[in-house]
Amino acid sequence: METQIDPSLIKGLTIGLGAIGPAIGVGLIGAAVVGAVGRNPEIQGKILSTAFIMIGLVDAVLAFVLLILFTT
Repeated sequence: METQIDPSLIKGLTIGLGAIGPAIGVGLIGAAVVGAVGRNPEIQGKILSTAFIMIGLVDAVLAFVLLILFTT
């Protein structure tokens, strides 16, 4: 007896699992930024600009997951 798995269930699990990594990454970047600004507040601008670039790169992973998911 074969069981049928709903494709929407697979898509939902893929989105959920694909979003866990970027969410953890953004959290770690945020924690590192808060710690760095707390230690050295005068270079806050440099730290924040670098943090925004890194957050964009981490979120690109989720964009690739969604792109692959919805094109297949």
